[in-house]
Amino acid sequence: MAFIDARTLPDASRIEADLVIIGGGLAGITLARELAGGPLKVAILESGGREIDEEIQGLYAGTAVVKAPDNPDKPFDDYPVQSRARVLGGSGMIWGGKCVPLDPADFTARAWAPHSGWPVTRPQLQPFYDRACDLLEIPRFDADNKILKDPARPPLALDPQDGFFSAPRVFTRYSGGADKTAFDRFRTDFADAPNITVYLHANVTQVRLGKDGDKVEALDVACLNGKRHTAVGRTYVLAVGGIENVRLLLASNGVRPEGIGNRHDLVGRFFQGHVTYSLDGDAETEGTAVHVSRQPSMSLYLNPGRTGAHCVVAAGLSAQARMGTGNFTATLYAVTATGAGTPTEAETRAVRQVAARVDGNRQVGDGGDGQLLGFFAMSEHFPNPDSRVTLDPSAKDPLGMPRIHLEWRYAKADWDSLERSAAGFGDALGASGQGRACWPVQRGKLLEISSASRHHMGTTRMSADPTKGVVDPDLKVHETANLYVAGSSVFPTSGIANPTLTILALVMRLADHLKRDMGVRS
Repeated sequence: MAFIDARTLPDASRIEADLVIIGGGLAGITLARELAGGPLKVAILESGGREIDEEIQGLYAGTAVVKAPDNPDKPFDDYPVQSRARVLGGSGMIWGGKCVPLDPADFTARAWAPHSGWPVTRPQLQPFYDRACDLLEIPRFDADNKILKDPARPPLALDPQDGFFSAPRVFTRYSGGADKTAFDRFRTDFADAPNITVYLHANVTQVRLGKDGDKVEALDVACLNGKRHTAVGRTYVLAVGGIENVRLLLASNGVRPEGIGNRHDLVGRFFQGHVTYSLDGDAETEGTAVHVSRQPSMSLYLNPGRTGAHCVVAAGLSAQARMGTGNFTATLYAVTATGAGTPTEAETRAVRQVAARVDGNRQVGDGGDGQLLGFFAMSEHFPNPDSRVTLDPSAKDPLGMPRIHLEWRYAKADWDSLERSAAGFGDALGASGQGRACWPVQRGKLLEISSASRHHMGTTRMSADPTKGVVDPDLKVHETANLYVAGSSVFPTSGIANPTLTILALVMRLADHLKRDMGVRS
């Protein structure tokens, strides 16, 4: 098995390969797996080792703040370190394994969503989604989705004209948060191939361009024990995450003072994240909740742990166009006596009973008043050029790299979209006679009640137009002949889907492109 600890190499060693992949997370590993056993010599340079280490994690440290209209700023300095894992397998080590493709609407240029639209479509990406599903050993997300056809787990009978639909999610065992033994095989077995070498504890600190600035010549590699090396390849792929991709591109400013790929000041801009919004209820206050009037079983939507597929309720393109909103999902869950939306008030119970009777409920619940469930909302974070990652030249990490500052910004349009979507979700439930939604959230409290996921997107966005993106549709950095970027940083828009499946689909598409570009015959 070709794993080498870069700290044990003689100082100033030269690492050579046809393809050099910076980052041994899920993107880098999947790309190497696609090329394993082929004629190309592949080297992965991974900052971490086999287990998460606090000293190595500390290289992520920086400053962060979340800003939004009508809300006090939310300090977020812990987020850059806590939201990712600097280790072989990357954040797959802490990922729960949830998989779902982006919705077709997410690829669409929507007039009401500034900077929206992908240079690839969902049908074009579908074959690669299928391959990614096969790799992760999960059902494919195709037109014949059996998850929605199980009579024992019926979906809500929402009117298609309202544009809300039941959107399936499934889980893979190949994640450190699910089956560590299986994931350990996933993150190591590929290196049995004779053309693959993985260098651990190998931190890339500089991408060196040639004097003309249009091609990468070499990488500077540093170890925390003080050793320094050089890596040289024909082609390079940067795959270290939505914040670290930015840090390395901006810090590599020896030839281009603005950094690599940043001629139009786009590297680091358009940071987007996935955030959940919910409010717990108690004896005196309502929580975010859904009252279901007529559905005999809600098991399709309730997912205790990782026991199987489940669905969220999502806003399709027609709903988004009608409401002038972005993507939106409502995730439902069972409540306890003290949980969100608990029916402790007589007024709450009365509303439930009235709603159930209006909806013609005769099937479920105590006294025919239906079921009460908690829910949390997720709303698409619109691309915003002022939401960005920058370098802090006054702060350096132990390798001499400048630390980052994240200013995560929301605009009024984001809050409008969230509130309209929550109202539209409730309207769709009521119009179909399926129930009602409770959204007792004040706009001025949205940041306070929000919970951020570990997803960093949009900072090296994809566009066919170099004035509007950092990478082209093949993920090559504009104006840099042999440098590609992989990961969710290339997403033009965030959608609501967990990004991993889309990352893997794009990586598989990139692998096919690199084989053609580097002269590998099928």
